[in-house]
Parts: sequence; C-alpha cells; structure tokens
Amino acid sequence: MTRKDALREAIQIVSNARIGKQRKADIIAGLELCQRELPFSHWSKEAIFDACDTWVSDHGELHMWAFVSPQMPSHPAIKNRFGMTAREFRDKYYPMKDVSTRSPYYKHSTSEWNDLFVLEFNRIRCTGQEDYNRRRNCELPTWNTIAAMNGCKSWNQILALLALQTYGKDRPEVKVRIIPPDE
Repeated sequence: MTRKDALREAIQIVSNARIGKQRKADIIAGLELCQRELPFSHWSKEAIFDACDTWVSDHGELHMWAFVSPQMPSHPAIKNRFGMTAREFRDKYYPMKDVSTRSPYYKHSTSEWNDLFVLEFNRIRCTGQEDYNRRRNCELPTWNTIAAMNGCKSWNQILALLALQTYGKDRPEVKVRIIPPDE
C-alpha cells in the first residue's frame, strides 16, 4: 500500500468515525493536506503553517533558528510562498510573547529612539555615519538600528526622515597631550 492509499483509507475511516463534527473536519483537513503534498518535495502555504504550528506546539515559540531545522521550511521557501523574509513571517504570524528576547531596544518606541538619536546626533555634532557609530553613547543604538526601526535603508534616508544635516568637517579639532608624571 502506498502512502497516498494509506491516507485515502485513513480519510475514509475518519469520515465514518463517531467523533465531533469539528474534530472530524480538522483531522480530515490534516490528512488531505498530507495527501496533496506528497511526496513532500515542496512547501505550500498550508504546509508551512502546519510545520510552524507544530514547532510552536513542541517548543513554545518560533525562534529564527527554527528555520534551519529539517522539519521546517527554509528562508527561501517562505520568501517564495509569502513574499517576505522568514523574520517578517515570524513577526506577523507568530509574534513572540516576550518582546525583550528579540531586541535590546524594546523599552522605547521608535519615535522615542528617534528623539534620542537626534539629541545624540546634535550633541556630538556628527559629521557622518561612522562618526556617529564611533562617538555615540554606547547605550544608544547605532544609526543602522535606528534606520531599520524606521524602515530606512541608508544614512541619507534616515537623515532626511529626521530632517538632519551632518555637521561640517571644519568643526574644531580637540587635541589632547598626555604628559607622564615625573618618576
């Protein structure tokens, strides 16, 4: 007996079983999905949701490392079926319960981070992206993170969004001379 034959017979047995209507419908839908997907060489939207639901049931949450498991669809499979990255898929359909495990910047909203970025930008009189990342307060996110929070892909986009202009390179240079103490 082939797998398809076995599934067909299982569907027939469940159809005749005396169980609740909804339970019967759920079991038959799962078996029909398996039957349609044979030989399991591709990932349909239904199969992706089924694998993710199973993962969440077994592990509690859908972390990004789940997508490297052989039981789960790969990043390209999700991109092909849903037109979004695996991270975007996870965030949309399986948001994590504890946001703090996803980002160290969950304590403030994007607009609050933007305000802090603008303050820091002006405090250090920033001359460019490398300058900002190098001289910023280490408790603040890099410009790249601020850009990602806002859906920007470049330094110039985040500056335009926040109506900022870099300070010229002609800012006064501070020179420090260290004189060793006499021994």
